Amino acid sequence: MGNNISNNDLSITLGKRIRELRKQKNLKIVDLSNLTGLTVSMISQVERAIISPSIETLKKIGNAMDTPVGYFFEDVNQPETQVNNVGKSSENSSVFSDVFPVVHEHQRKLLSPGKGIRFYLLNPNLNGPIEFIYNVYEPGSSTGDSLYSHPGSECGLILEGQLVVQIKDQVYVLEKGDSITFNSSDPHSKRNVSDKICTCVWANDPPWF
Repeated sequence: MGNNISNNDLSITLGKRIRELRKQKNLKIVDLSNLTGLTVSMISQVERAIISPSIETLKKIGNAMDTPVGYFFEDVNQPETQVNNVGKSSENSSVFSDVFPVVHEHQRKLLSPGKGIRFYLLNPNLNGPIEFIYNVYEPGSSTGDSLYSHPGSECGLILEGQLVVQIKDQVYVLEKGDSITFNSSDPHSKRNVSDKICTCVWANDPPWF
């Protein structure tokens, strides 16, 4: 799978953006800790790229600072993107206008530095009304220890391997060729409990990155 940025580089960029955004909002690490429920140590290590944040962790940080998770990944190959782009109007970003419609495999943006999980954006950018993600789950990986939720709906198709999807108290074991559709507002999680890599394509409407 080709991409333009390594997991380590992505972790550094994410940490820098989180720190810059926190300072812009005049928050100390302890303030962000209180808002997210994450420990001061964890936030500090994320900002210094000592550990890679899970999607669950990024959602907590984004929600606490009233910022969509997608901000942390925008123009990820350009680390100097300024923080003042946060909160920009979405009126002109609801469609993929003025962009080349084809995304070649080596051009896919890596959206997750989480251990054992890689999310690649299949859309040209993070704008637009729907989001398509190519997911790679290493054996034993998961989206987090707890269930999470976000507005909208999602649909996934398993390309290879096996993925366990939990929605509230229901557990579904998906195999190659299986698909699933559900309300994203229902608490859910995804994990690969097999000894083989799982690859799948996921759609989110509206986008939640």
